[in-house]
Amino acid sequence: MIVLDTNIISEPTKPSPNATVLAWLNAQAEASLFLTAPGMAEMWAGAQRVVLRDGSSRYAKSFERVAAAYADRILVFDFLAAKHFGDIVAQRERSGRPMALIDAMIAAICIAHGAVLATRNIRDFDGLDLKLVNPFEAHL
Repeated sequence: MIVLDTNIISEPTKPSPNATVLAWLNAQAEASLFLTAPGMAEMWAGAQRVVLRDGSSRYAKSFERVAAAYADRILVFDFLAAKHFGDIVAQRERSGRPMALIDAMIAAICIAHGAVLATRNIRDFDGLDLKLVNPFEAHL
């Protein structure tokens, strides 16, 4: 199971997507790729920022396509994830490296499911009991 962070799932929607990321995504079994509800919230917020700023619904339409494609593969923030979230937030605060709450939620969901997190922002998640992969630097 591989969870796609927002920066990975949004890459194919860009006008000039990164070829390495596209190749990495295409090399994965579709059924092994998952999203998280917090990641979807982050993607929707970004789409709405563009709507409010430019009046463009392009990213909102991309969001709808992604949501439909992954409808049965979106992991929620449940009780087990909430416990991991508390551990992560406390650990990172104690180490003097607080973490964005949405990133902590995504990490907690991954840990709860034993999933790998595919993200460009490896440093945001280092020091956690979490397997990471950066598709921008993937070697196929």
